[in-house]
Amino acid sequence: MHCPQCQHDDTRVLDTRSQEAQAIKRRRQCAACGFRFSTLEKPIREDVSVEKRDGRIEEFDRQKIAASLQCALKKGYRQRDVVDALADQIVSKLLATKPQRLTSTQIGEEVMRCLKDFDALAYVRYLSVHRTFADLDEFRKRIGNEEKKHGDVV
Repeated sequence: MHCPQCQHDDTRVLDTRSQEAQAIKRRRQCAACGFRFSTLEKPIREDVSVEKRDGRIEEFDRQKIAASLQCALKKGYRQRDVVDALADQIVSKLLATKPQRLTSTQIGEEVMRCLKDFDALAYVRYLSVHRTFADLDEFRKRIGNEEKKHGDVV
């Protein structure tokens, strides 16, 4: 691990703690300058691919989920830890069955389920991008259906 202060590559671990969502937090110190810093290590599932709507296949990327959540929550929750917690929740739900391939539609549906429970306005923002609507009336109709199904959700 390179020191963020001096870029020296010799750092030692001072403390290791398990975090939720299968992560390990390590407190480190640089051997050259003595700078102390923390790292967070999370396992990466590289064996899961995503099939896009146009048929392309991509590697599963948690950061894309976090970025879309950040965009949908842009006006309300700017705290990175809130977005990270939601992304972790979505990813763990998606990967629970150990799939080899997910579709972008499956990922989008799970993000919408999570946002619907968390923030109704963010859900509507995400819905407007994730789904294809012919016109504004169709979008209004969809939001109206959601209100009927879930009470005053939207």
